Amino acid sequence: MAAQLTGMAPDVERSCGYVFVFSTGTFGDAPADLVHPCWCNRDDCERRGQHRSRTLSAGTNRPAAFGVDVALVQAVHPAAEPMVRLTSVESSTPTSLVLSVGQTRILRYRLANLLDTARAERNGGRWA
Repeated sequence: MAAQLTGMAPDVERSCGYVFVFSTGTFGDAPADLVHPCWCNRDDCERRGQHRSRTLSAGTNRPAAFGVDVALVQAVHPAAEPMVRLTSVESSTPTSLVLSVGQTRILRYRLANLLDTARAERNGGRWA
């Protein structure tokens, strides 16, 4: 994908992004107020100082030692990057681990490798 210049009618004046919805979930001429990422639940972000997505449960519908919820979080600072928050929800005081998107991507690959190994072992294969 590459940007290409196109001509406009002389009587049309629009700012960049006027018609295109950016990844922030807003048009290019958004007000100077707090701009929410498209995944933000928009629930009291300024007071918390943090955007949050809807929380998703990583439950399996089977008994487990503890439950885990996952969500995206991002500081309200314009240059802040989104992060992934994992939260243990079974204890009286929930414990959270916040990972960068890059760390989460690597964790995803490592978990997939471990699951493939466990599947091979269960099917009579050998551990790698």
